[in-house]
Amino acid sequence: MAIHRLFSLRLLIPLSLMAVLVIAVACGSEEPTATSAPAPTAEPAPTNTPRPTPTPRLEPTPTPASGPQYGGHVTMSAYADTKDWDPKGSASLSSIQAVSQLYNQIVQFDTVDTSLVVCDLCKSWEVSNGGQTFIFHIRPGIQWLDGETLDADDVHNTMLRYGDLETSKGRSGLWRDYTLEASEGGVNILDADSVEFNLQFPSGAFIKFLAVDYVKVLPKHLLDQGLDLNLAETVIENRSGSGPFVLDSYQRDDGYKVSKNENYFKDGRPYFDSIDHQIIVDPSVLIAQMEAGKIDMSNGGFTNLTPTQALELEDSTDGAMRVVNVSPSFDWGLMLNVKKEPFDNPLVRKAIALAIDYQEWNDLVFDNTSGVGCPLMGLAHTFEECEQWPGLRPKDTPEGQADIAEAQRLMAEAGLSDGFETRMDVRQVGTYPDQCSVVKQQLEEVLNIRVTEFQTYPSAVGYALFGTSRPADQAGDWEMACQGEGQVVLDVDGIVGGVYTKGATRNYTDWENAQVNTWIEQQKVETDPDKRREINKELELFLFGQDDNHWITLGWGVLNWMVSEQIQGFHAPQTVQTHFKHEDLWFNRPLLDRQQSR
Repeated sequence: MAIHRLFSLRLLIPLSLMAVLVIAVACGSEEPTATSAPAPTAEPAPTNTPRPTPTPRLEPTPTPASGPQYGGHVTMSAYADTKDWDPKGSASLSSIQAVSQLYNQIVQFDTVDTSLVVCDLCKSWEVSNGGQTFIFHIRPGIQWLDGETLDADDVHNTMLRYGDLETSKGRSGLWRDYTLEASEGGVNILDADSVEFNLQFPSGAFIKFLAVDYVKVLPKHLLDQGLDLNLAETVIENRSGSGPFVLDSYQRDDGYKVSKNENYFKDGRPYFDSIDHQIIVDPSVLIAQMEAGKIDMSNGGFTNLTPTQALELEDSTDGAMRVVNVSPSFDWGLMLNVKKEPFDNPLVRKAIALAIDYQEWNDLVFDNTSGVGCPLMGLAHTFEECEQWPGLRPKDTPEGQADIAEAQRLMAEAGLSDGFETRMDVRQVGTYPDQCSVVKQQLEEVLNIRVTEFQTYPSAVGYALFGTSRPADQAGDWEMACQGEGQVVLDVDGIVGGVYTKGATRNYTDWENAQVNTWIEQQKVETDPDKRREINKELELFLFGQDDNHWITLGWGVLNWMVSEQIQGFHAPQTVQTHFKHEDLWFNRPLLDRQQSR
């Protein structure tokens, strides 16, 4: 059975990340309490550090000697509808999976060595000024689909849009945390082919955030006309794009189709003639379609399938559909609307964090493949250390029972010994409804927190609901919700930028804390690995303690791309947020011949 082949978390983590995940902490003499975390003794190990790095290889990945096959139509599944067709301020994974095929970036992550940053629109780049100035030279002769020239003016204009501090940075503007203000020298156009970025401090993380799929360059001449490129109809009508594929059609809640850009500036790319993306929310429908050979691959690791379902699908198709693991980079969390009572009370937040049975949640929803709920993903304290912390300790142990007793005591101290009524709002995406169902039952059994209204929504509608709490003068229309934040890069900066800073993609109440901001800024500029780790340990203990927080980390997800054995050229990315252009994928000849004979 597939369930017996589920790997432990450590076996699913790439070796490049294993060195990070064995980080430990110096011994402390203070005994842990039910609301603070212990610090066991172990030898420290290196961590991700934003230090200047040498310029990586700039040439695109070479074509394999065996040679790819041209042609064929591929069908991919999408887990949810597209919310944004303009990446500006976007935090929607389902959207960038669609948009990424249409446009290019300055740089991108390589499609074979997926940890390596290489040129996309640029032909080269150089770093100077002690690692604080990056100059990118744009390839000459690139054209937009409508025949207009793509040059540094387009790049500069796009980066000013993403760098606008008056708008949400989403994931397209995460790089601006490292630069001077974009409009005040952070991004400059030097000539028709060169763009300069000036950083606040030397950082190797900057170029990683610049390389994610969200940082697409859009056509200035269309934006100057006032066209709304956030509408698929506008993109289609005006042939907006430069990428390997052209958007041909889009039908809300059904899917979208793209075809090959015959004039793509990368010689020999792409290989597919066309791609049909079908939005499939129901896991049973997706499984049936893949078993019938009607879906060739998922467009990403977020598929709406549990790990068991994915492995059983691999078995049921005799390996025709294979599971490709992405490292644990998805932060599953319970969002609390801290603008509303009683979630503004730290006693209540601490009680909830202590009462959740994380092992049961992991078992019922993720078949015990989820990583432990360390707020910083093992990049400060290790998973092994975190699993000994109050609340994260198994509830069937004396320590776990003590955590439950402490949770009930805290509720009584808050004047809520009889519990309270609340609501849960969940996007009908992936395992979110299942996650909240488990947490709902646990909180009712342990703390008598009664969810009297449990609502599910289409993806975009759920996002809009959560956004009602962003205005400073609005509490919003939700109270508790299960949500995830897929990491953009494997670094603490990626975690805090997605969850724990004002304006972060999953910080819907715009919560912030002055001490948290101080730690974030300190660790961001610290280039010594050991010193940076110690800062992040302090930050993590504070976030875990729930004295002031809006997010309870439930666990870290390992997601799976589903890829037909007939698809060649695919290599698992480091996170769930990259590698959606599909320009380096192709069918092997047997399937292509079978398609053409139909």
